[in-house]
Formats: sequence, structure tokens, C-alpha cells
Amino acid sequence: MRKAKIFSAFFLLFCVAINTGLAETSSRSKQKTSSKHATSNKHRTSKAGNSKHHYARRHRANRSQGPTVEAIPQEIFPPGHKFTPEEKEEASKIGIMVENGMWKEAFKAATKAGKQHPERWWLQAARAAAASNLNRPKDTIEAVNAAIQNNGGDANRLNLAQLYTLRANAYSRLGRKADALADFQSAIKLSKTDPISRAGAAWLYATTGDPQVRNGATAVALATEAAKLTHWKDDTVLDVLSAGYAEAGDFKAAQKWEQKAILLGSQQDIPFYERRLMSYQSGKAWRENSQ
Repeated sequence: MRKAKIFSAFFLLFCVAINTGLAETSSRSKQKTSSKHATSNKHRTSKAGNSKHHYARRHRANRSQGPTVEAIPQEIFPPGHKFTPEEKEEASKIGIMVENGMWKEAFKAATKAGKQHPERWWLQAARAAAASNLNRPKDTIEAVNAAIQNNGGDANRLNLAQLYTLRANAYSRLGRKADALADFQSAIKLSKTDPISRAGAAWLYATTGDPQVRNGATAVALATEAAKLTHWKDDTVLDVLSAGYAEAGDFKAAQKWEQKAILLGSQQDIPFYERRLMSYQSGKAWRENSQ
């Protein structure tokens, strides 16, 4: 999935500090190396997002002002945790940085605040999302580990699923495919409704350079689940499904779904989809290092 799209899902994960209903493909590596695919942000807000995934839209002031603490209804905070006014303000400040793609600033702010308050797991989630967007996989892993260890049961299953997905993408970038798949599977078990972890695992099964890991049938099965969860309307998921069919040797189906991805895709993504379509038309499966 596009990096932008994936990380908007991870932005939602961070916003669980401010939204219990929220919660990026996998940050699968697309052609722009880690700036596309894998994980999770077009960010546009994720097409796969539903009415629960609209924090940025519903609680956003103008860019210079940002959302105010007063603009955030009490009920959107996670159950079981009572946020103090200080925490709400802190979450709002970092949230607006994430919303506006200010990843360096968000990473710096979350790192500083996390050192002062290591018990605030959602700061580590924000740090992980920012680090992932900055292509800093080691920092991502460190932050996810801290968030998982320190949440004290405050994180719900979807929060944890997206944390595992963040770490899976980081492992994948470091070439640790087995670890990445283990985290993707953990995420899948935690959430029956999360397409991101399924698409991330499918992309890895379909495109990894390791022949011992590649499995076209598994890739198609997982990508089909993700496509159903997104009502067959998410171009990044259909792109993954296409790669799965290509790995399975069904190039007719691969071309069909890649063409649908092209019809649904944005201008920034269509060129990548078209390259893959050409590969499938020539009878070649896509690999993570394909050009």
C-alpha cells in the first residue's frame, strides 16, 4: 500500500490516544522504495476508513490553529484511561503535527514527551508512526516495543494490531521477513476487521525476494480478505491482490485486478500500477526489488 495511506492508518493508531474508535500495508515497499507500498497514509484519509476513522476531518481547525482541547469530545478517549488536561493538550499538539505530515516535528515531540512520561504508551505509538514515515525502522521497533510493554491494558485489540503492523513493516525493511510475518499474523489474529495487516502480509508473501517465504496462494487468500473488508474499493489492496495472483501464476486475474487498481488509483500511484500491469502482461510476477 502507499506509504501515505498506510501511515494514515497509523495516524489513526496514534489518535487512539484521542479516539477509542480509531485505533498503516503494510508499508509494503512500492517502487519508491519505502515511500510507496508496504504498510498502512495517500493521506487523503484512508479510503478503507469508515465513519469511525474521521478524527482529522471532524476535529480539525485551520492549519495554523490546530484542533483545540475543547474541540475534542470526552467520549472519544480510550475507555479505562482518564486523560488529564495536560495529556489532552499534549495529544492534540502531536496529533496536528501528524495530521499535517510534520513527521520530524512529531518524532521529536513524541520522543521528548515519551522520555518525560514513559508510562504514556500512546506517545510511543506516535513516535513509532513518525519514525516509520521517516524510514527509521530501528526507532520504529523500539517505540512499538515500548508502547506494547507500557500500555497496561489501555490499548484495545485494534490498537495492538496496528502497533504489530508498524513493527512488521519495520522488520520487513530490515530484511527480517520471518519476524515481519510473525507480527503481521499477530495483528491479523487481534483484529477481524483490519485490512492493513492482511494486505501487508499478502504483499510480503507475493513479492519478497526470498523464495522460501513466497506463497502465492496465501497471498491471494489474505489479499482477498482485505479486499472484502474494503468492499473491493481500495486500489492499494487490489494492487496487492493482483501481485498475489501473479505469484500464483494466474496472470489473467493479476491483470484484471491491476486494471481495477488503476481505475481507482490517484495520479501519484497510477504509474506504479501501470508498471506492474506491464510485468503481468509479460508473464512476470512482481518482486520487491522490481523496477
